[in-house]
Amino acid sequence: MTRLEPLTVPAARQTTANAAQGRFHDVEIILPQPDSPAAAQMICEVFRAANDLFPDSGYRIAVRNLASQMRNAPESWNPKTVIFLGGISSRWTLNSGEKASLQRICRQAQRCLFAGSAIFLLPESGLNAAVETAVHANFAAAAEEEQLICAPAGTLTATSGRISTAVSSFAALRLLAGFLRADRGAFIADAVCDYLGLAFGPASEQSRVSLQLRQTAGGDALVVKILDLMQQNLEEPLLIREIAQQAGVSPRKLERRFQQKAQTSPLTAYRKLRIEKARQLLLHTTLPLAEIVAATGFGSRSSLTEWFKREYKTSPQAFRKQYYADSHRAASLA
Repeated sequence: MTRLEPLTVPAARQTTANAAQGRFHDVEIILPQPDSPAAAQMICEVFRAANDLFPDSGYRIAVRNLASQMRNAPESWNPKTVIFLGGISSRWTLNSGEKASLQRICRQAQRCLFAGSAIFLLPESGLNAAVETAVHANFAAAAEEEQLICAPAGTLTATSGRISTAVSSFAALRLLAGFLRADRGAFIADAVCDYLGLAFGPASEQSRVSLQLRQTAGGDALVVKILDLMQQNLEEPLLIREIAQQAGVSPRKLERRFQQKAQTSPLTAYRKLRIEKARQLLLHTTLPLAEIVAATGFGSRSSLTEWFKREYKTSPQAFRKQYYADSHRAASLA
């Protein structure tokens, strides 16, 4: 979930903080006072993608500024990740009411990331004494004047203990991948990066259903191979015996291994992949339903409608109509 509000903590959060601590990971994104919340969109998208692909990720995202009201937040407020997101064209300066908020946030957060001009908050926070700092070229001279410990020229990111720095919000994405890996493991981190197109080298599987099944199966090599074969043959689905033959195992072993590792049958998984593809086509194309039926191998309009209703509790036509209605409503309010 993502919210935009002054830097305060709701009362309900005080009473549920201990219970939620193990379930949720609070991410606070702090912007300079005049900046639009849209400046944090790219960073938010990384954590949203983690929640979208893996609902148990539990990231709660807030976009805020250093309002003086933060001084009234309860002592139990303990964000796990705080990201100070500055630009690269002008310095981030504090007013008289923001320094105390900054110091408290940095004192209580489990880790802090300072990007772009946010590096100039380090001296005010009291954290800069032994922190090697990644500095954008625009700020190199000013950073030396502030007696920051500058990393060698060309360094994009740097980490010292619980403090990380990045030359820009784009460079910060590299650090976020590391945060995900530390929080949720390498599989989820790599899957989110692939899903968002942040991975280096060729992109791998980007299907949400496939990624979730891979996680359930613990990356089992045979299950991964089967899912790849299914993903490559959505338009003209293979028979299970054909998949088994291409995977080099018997149909019985394929079914048993898939059920054991992925906690579902191969047929159910295959169908879910095809329904997911139909959903993507409904949302992101104007293809008529007949062509979507052909592209997902359901054979008939009635078959797709039946299985789509079971998965999403609505027909493909109603699903598309509601999506466009919601999109137009959101655009009119923007």
